Amino acid sequence: MTSNHALILIGFQNDYFAPSGVLRGVMENEDRNDRVVSRTVALVKSLVDSKIAIIGAPIVFTDDYKELRQADGILAAIKASGALRDGQDGTRTIDELLEFSDRIIEIPGKRGLNAFSNTTLARELISRDITDVAIAGAATSIWIDSTGRTAYEMGFRVSMLVDCISARTDMEQDIFCSKVFPTYATVTDSVTYLQHVDQAVDN
Repeated sequence: MTSNHALILIGFQNDYFAPSGVLRGVMENEDRNDRVVSRTVALVKSLVDSKIAIIGAPIVFTDDYKELRQADGILAAIKASGALRDGQDGTRTIDELLEFSDRIIEIPGKRGLNAFSNTTLARELISRDITDVAIAGAATSIWIDSTGRTAYEMGFRVSMLVDCISARTDMEQDIFCSKVFPTYATVTDSVTYLQHVDQAVDN
């Protein structure tokens, strides 16, 4: 039996989530980063034998960051630190997810603020008859929100996995999860999501 659900993993790369990642210092709550990794890995492990599509959307910028026409907040920190540049170790997938590399469909080419920009993500979802997407990764107020909004505008049902996404600050995380995401998405956690998709596939 096939599934019309997909999990989209955004930015699970060394610069964000590895202990030596250059962006860990701009994330106010490093403990949340670690929890996000462990919960996401547990989620992926639970989905490995399912028919649910697991799609990785790494964030990779060019050397001169020409994609960032205006760089404020965490975007300014990315540019100043030289993070997430094409070909650098910081853009590589975190070690914790490498064991699932055969199961994760990686969509290269992400240059803008959402995972549909300059990528084949939309084509991948449509070709698999996906109707529902769940989103995990970083950072909450930028790539996660932008991707979620775009998915919604394209007609997909969107779920935000709050225990699998990480923001720059606690306030930012709280505002987006309690005020912003509910305007276009279902806000849930990975355990509840697993229960939901298990029922959906069984039916």
